[in-house]
Amino acid sequence: MAGTGSETVVRWDPAELRAHRAQREDLLVLDVRTADARQLHPYEIPGARWMPLADVVQHAGSLPRDAPIVAYCT
Repeated sequence: MAGTGSETVVRWDPAELRAHRAQREDLLVLDVRTADARQLHPYEIPGARWMPLADVVQHAGSLPRDAPIVAYCT
C-alpha cells in the first residue's frame, strides 16, 4: 500500500504506550494477531481493536486517518 510519505514507524515499549495513551485520547491501538495467536496468548491491551494483519488492507477505510495507530502482535 503506497503512503503519502508522511508516515513514521516508531517502536514503543509498554511504558511509552501508556504515556502516549494518557496524552492522546484519539490514539488507536490495533491488535493485529491472528485468532490462533490470540488463543495461545489471550492477553490484550485494554481498549485495543482487534483486526488480524491479513485484514488490515481490506478494512483500511475503517481506520482513522487523522490519529496515530499503534499496531501490536506477538
